[in-house]
This record gives sequence, structure tokens and C-alpha cells, in this order.
Amino acid sequence: MKEKTPVVKQLYRLSVEPRVVEQLARLAMRLREPRSRLASRLFTEAVMGAKLPRR
Repeated sequence: MKEKTPVVKQLYRLSVEPRVVEQLARLAMRLREPRSRLASRLFTEAVMGAKLPRR
């Protein structure tokens, strides 16, 4: 049986510009995906794909 990774919700309260919210809504409509799921997925991909600067 495959073990599921725990999901943490509302880790951060982010403040985003209204134009970002509008773009997210348009993208969610086009992809037929709930906005919250799309936002979570995009945020996760951005964080996991970010490269830390070298010291």
C-alpha cells in the first residue's frame, strides 16, 4: 500500500496583488481546476524548484 504524504494547509497567509488573483482565476477556469488547488500546486512547485544561493 502506498503511503500518503501529509498535507499541511494554510502554512502561510500570503498577500498577493489583485492582478495575481485575477490571473489565477482565469487560469483555473481554463484548466477547470479549483483555484485553491491550483494555487497550492503552483506554490509548491515554485518552492520545491527554487534554488538557494551559493555561499
